[in-house]
Amino acid sequence: MPTFKAPQYSKMINATTKAAEPCYTFLIEFVDSEETPTFVGDDTTSLSLESLQHTIQENVTWWNGVVQSFLQASAKLFSKPYTIQQIHKIAKHTLQGTEPSQFPVHVTVQPVTIQIRNGGFWVHWKYTTEPLQIDIPDLAEPDDTVQSTTSLPVHAPVIDGVHELNLDDLPIDKNATEVPLTLDPPTKFYDKHKVKEARLKAKLAVYRAQHHMTRYYEKYGTELTDSDTGTGSDTGEDSEEEVQL
Repeated sequence: MPTFKAPQYSKMINATTKAAEPCYTFLIEFVDSEETPTFVGDDTTSLSLESLQHTIQENVTWWNGVVQSFLQASAKLFSKPYTIQQIHKIAKHTLQGTEPSQFPVHVTVQPVTIQIRNGGFWVHWKYTTEPLQIDIPDLAEPDDTVQSTTSLPVHAPVIDGVHELNLDDLPIDKNATEVPLTLDPPTKFYDKHKVKEARLKAKLAVYRAQHHMTRYYEKYGTELTDSDTGTGSDTGEDSEEEVQL
């Protein structure tokens, strides 16, 4: 709530009676952080007492608080207590400010003085304006210095929650070179597996032969020669070829 300075006493000439009448002016001070009523002005006609009245009605709780604070701060100066409703019945308002050069604008209104004169309760308001600019702080501003080198098309249709992507729409790297894609025949993998299996069996056969020869030597003290292992000739059809691993 604002603070109210001690009243300044002066005399004003009554326009009807031409008599000098007392005038008590109270200065109203708001702290910078305190918010006061606002509205949007679309043109010059919106900077009027009608707009001010509508704004006060929309912020009647705030305005009642201002009047109540004034009555409490100045209670010792009045000959009898007054209520907010009594003040509203006799209150009159004026509005002043600097008209902006362009519209629309954000208008802030604020009472600056209260004058009690000629049996009336005058509230003088001032308005300030700022260009109307809408800002959405939740949206991050794009960074012009960072550009994506690759982007996917955003217009791909959605079917059952799955995005369908046309490969023809994908961007092509200008520095890329075309490399032919060759696929091995299906039988190559099978034949490769058979070769590995045969090699494994050959290694196992050599291991077993060496194991038996070692046991023979440990038992009889002599090594087993090739002539002791078969009856056929070395060049016969039944002879086995040397295994190379």
